[in-house]
Order: sequence, then C-alpha cells, then structure tokens
Amino acid sequence: MFQPVVPGELASLIDGVRALSDADSVPVSPAERAARLAGIRTLINASEALFTQTLETFDAGGDGEILHGAASTQAWLRGALRLAPGDASERVKMARGCRGAMREAIDAMSTGHVTYDQVRAISRAIKLVPPAAVEESVSVLTELARNSDVVAVRTAGQHLQNAVNPDGALAESNDQFERRWLTLSPLLDNVTSVSGILDPESAAMLSAALAPFLVPNGPDDFRTTPQRRADGLVELARACSDHALLPELATERPHLDVICTLDALTGVGGSPAVNGLKVGTTVAPRISVGGSDVVLTAQAVARIACDASVGRVLLSPDSLELDLGRRQRLFSMHQRRALAIRDGGCRFPGCHRQPRFTEAHHIVHWAHGGASDLANAVLLCRHHHRIVHEGGWWIETTLKSEGANGLVNFAGPAFQRLASSPRGP
Repeated sequence: MFQPVVPGELASLIDGVRALSDADSVPVSPAERAARLAGIRTLINASEALFTQTLETFDAGGDGEILHGAASTQAWLRGALRLAPGDASERVKMARGCRGAMREAIDAMSTGHVTYDQVRAISRAIKLVPPAAVEESVSVLTELARNSDVVAVRTAGQHLQNAVNPDGALAESNDQFERRWLTLSPLLDNVTSVSGILDPESAAMLSAALAPFLVPNGPDDFRTTPQRRADGLVELARACSDHALLPELATERPHLDVICTLDALTGVGGSPAVNGLKVGTTVAPRISVGGSDVVLTAQAVARIACDASVGRVLLSPDSLELDLGRRQRLFSMHQRRALAIRDGGCRFPGCHRQPRFTEAHHIVHWAHGGASDLANAVLLCRHHHRIVHEGGWWIETTLKSEGANGLVNFAGPAFQRLASSPRGP
C-alpha cells in the first residue's frame, strides 16, 4: 500500500488544523462558530483547488505509472488514495481541464469562494456547449458561482445548453428519457423493493403528485418523509383505480407549472419552429415544482401544452406582474369522449394503446391559431406524442375540411408517410 511521507509545509498545516480541532472544545459564541465554519470551508475549497492543480501535473507526467506501475492516473487514485472509481475518473477529467477552458473556474476555487461541486457543475454544463462559446460560458458560470449555490449554477448551465446548443440539449433530453426504468422486486419477507430512474420531466410530474402526501397529517403523524412518500405513491395508484375514467376524460390536471416566455410558445423570432414551438429560445422553458426548477427542451413544452390547462402571467421588463390571465381547458371532457370514440385510442398507425393511455394532440399548435376542435386533434399515446414533438415526426391532413376526422398522414424524418384513418366506434 502507498505510504506517503507528507511534505513539511503540508505537515505543519495539517498539525495546525488538528490543533484547531482540539481547541473546538473551548466555549465560543454562535457568531464565532459561524465564522469558523466559513473559514474551514474556504480552506477546504482552496485545498481542493490545490489538489486539482497538482493532479494535473501528476497526470501529465504519467507519475502514477512511473511510481507504482499503475495502468492510469485513475487507477493510481483508486489504489493509492482509496478513491471511488467514479470520483477518481471525474477528478482526473477536472484536472485535465486545468490545461484548457476550466482554468478560470479552478483558479476561482483556489481563492476559497467557489466550491468543488460548483466547478464540477460548470464542467458538466460545458459538455454540450460549442467550442467557440466554451471560454465565455465558463467565465459567466464562474462569476455566478461566486455569489450563488451549486443548484443555481447547475440550473444556469442547463439554460445555457438550451440557449447555445438546442439540438444537443434535445439529444440529451431524449437520451435521459431512454434511460428510464422501474423495477418492483419482491423480497423474501413479502415486501417489495421499488427502484428505478426517471427523466427530469417524469420525475417532476411524480414529485408534484406526491407533494401533498409529504405534509404530516397532524401532531400524531410520526411517519418519516420516505414513509409518507411511499404511502402517497400507493394513494395515487388507488385513486387511479377508483376513478378509472379520469385518464380517459383528462379532467383538470394541476400537477405542473411550465414557465416559459411568449416567444417560446409562439415561435416568434429568428429561430426555426418545430411543430409550432420555437427552438433555441434565449430563456429555456422549465417546470417549477416546489420551488425547484427542471429545465425543459422547447419541444417538451409544446407536447405538454397540447393537452393541459393554460394560464398567462404578463410581466413588465422589470419582471413585475402586470396581468394574470384566466386558465382555460384546451379540450373539454366531451371532446375527449368524442375523440376516444372516433380514434379508438392512439392514432399512430400500428399502435393499439387504449384511449385512457393517450393525450390529445393539436395538429396545428394552439399557440399558432390551431383550433381546439376535433378536426385539429388526434389522440396519441405518450411515446408517439413525444416523437411527434421531439422525434422529427409531424402530421399532415389530406382534406382540410375534414382534418383529423378523415385520413391523415404521419410523416417521418426519413421521408416516411404512414396513413391513418379514424377507427370509429
């Protein structure tokens, strides 16, 4: 095992920190404890920067292989310093960033006022940024990190990706969706383990639905938060079972607040529009759930807006509220019933999902004047609704007078043309 001999200057520093730990038993005021915590955190941040800068030269010189025959710097970190595999790999990537665009962020960390987690968030944010915009992006996010927490830096990085590389952001969003999974694993004692991964939009939907169940019922509610979350998930399943018509009729669904600019809805401006929604807006749309934000691609907003209640809040240039609009249903309960009778389920050719598993889609987006009537609507399951908005597919009507009441074609990105007629009752 690697047994390092700590250099004298570092040994003195370590001894000084240990002496401070021994002195911590001396009574101090709350203000002094707060000042000590701030100082310790500054010391940790500066140490992280020094570690990263030293690791950069260690990696560049291949020192791990020279000293101990390690296969890589990552392997040396795992064996000599006992780092976890993922942590070792990420720290080497961070160190290599010292040679390029990440230098400004790492230098800011050396002052003690930017944390390692913030620098890591910046490093992840610039992965999708075009090379010409990387340096400026790092500078902007580093300045934000000096005055904000890591969550703000991470969210700003998502906005940045949507603004400068909408295609890359869309590809990553689709990749996140494809990574979804959920397992129910019965255990030997008759309980079941639930585990899985959700894409950001799905996670936000589930979090919003579970939020009311996380509030204690009263002073006698001694359940833990995870227990209340588990109970809430079961209650959601029970509600869906007790009210089987709810998905079919698509009654009011106040689960999510999707926040975006008027341009993002209408496609006004210089960016191209996809299915009626502008791509690459300056301010990325987002879902707001419980005070936290999940950044959405523009195409996701268009899909959600197809079958949702919509309200407006007009803001002044100083972001002051000027007008609150009235919420309105896009498709009524009776229209949804008529669509279910006409389409019989998902309208995409070859799909047999039943009406209760579908969403109403505007062929001409409502923000572009598309009417909320049967001729401009088809039922699509979530998968096909997603590919129409985010997968490059679109719908063409053959007779404008009949619209979706007659034959329509689903056109694909590889020039496919799939015809679809109403199934009828």
